Amino acid sequence: MKKALLIFLSAVLLSESNPGGANAQLDSSQVMKDAQVALASGEYEKAFAGYDAAARNDQNALAQFTLGLFYQNGWGRAIDKTAACQWFEKAAQGGIPVAQHLTGICLDDGTHRPADPTAAASWFQKAAQAGHFHSYCHLGNLLMTGRGVPKDPVKALELCRPAAHQGSIPAQLWLGKFYLQGDPSIQDKQEAYRWFSAAAQKLAPEGFYYLGILMQQEPPEEQTARKTRQLFEQAAALKFVPAYFQAGNHFYHAEPDPETNQLSAENLAKAYLWISAAIQRSEDTEEILAAQSIRQKILAIMPETWLAELDQKIAQHLQRK
Repeated sequence: MKKALLIFLSAVLLSESNPGGANAQLDSSQVMKDAQVALASGEYEKAFAGYDAAARNDQNALAQFTLGLFYQNGWGRAIDKTAACQWFEKAAQGGIPVAQHLTGICLDDGTHRPADPTAAASWFQKAAQAGHFHSYCHLGNLLMTGRGVPKDPVKALELCRPAAHQGSIPAQLWLGKFYLQGDPSIQDKQEAYRWFSAAAQKLAPEGFYYLGILMQQEPPEEQTARKTRQLFEQAAALKFVPAYFQAGNHFYHAEPDPETNQLSAENLAKAYLWISAAIQRSEDTEEILAAQSIRQKILAIMPETWLAELDQKIAQHLQRK
């Protein structure tokens, strides 16, 4: 994420360079370049100070957008979604397409002010028209449900499909979710499978997760159950938090070893790993309670000698970036 951001900032800064411009413009450009160098080297306070000066003194939209990223990602400070959205909206008004897209999300979620899906739709439209094409899928989501705009499920698909065909992973995931969970008039599990598979082929964790959701809706057979576990585990291994509980739960309820009529050692260990990860990372209270219940049942049958190694594996996984 940060590497892509730095490339983006470099391109914009180069395009803004103007040897014949006023000294103030040159000073502002140098402040931005110095801030970018500081950000690349992890000097967050120095970088923040530079972007903050450019954002407040010069109303530099790129600086405003970057300040939003500081608050969104917790670079050198606590994550503050409200502050992030406030800066994104300022940058959106300055014409930064990604900021326009993020402002749409902020307004749809009601993060920094009351939810306003109509305004969100307007920002998604602006971002998409400026080249941030999967914003059409977010606009499509509003059309799918009729929030802030007249309901039109068919148009929602039409808007999102081009970006998905062009290979946008977010668009492919959106299209898959439309076909899986959208208005009943357009639901199509085969199309959902197609688009989730396309995203999974690019190692998108959410693609694996939704393929698991589709697979668990199939008739219960041993081969289907094994494939479902595998898909949820692939999503969990890529740190997609909703997959932790699903993976752990499916390993805990795996078919028993035919020789012992007990859960195999491998499945028992994996159940413990992913259920424990769910307890530590899930924000769903009911899911956490269910995971804690399963963990207690696992601990009742799992050898105590396994705990140290498994807990270390969990910690290593959760700390990995």
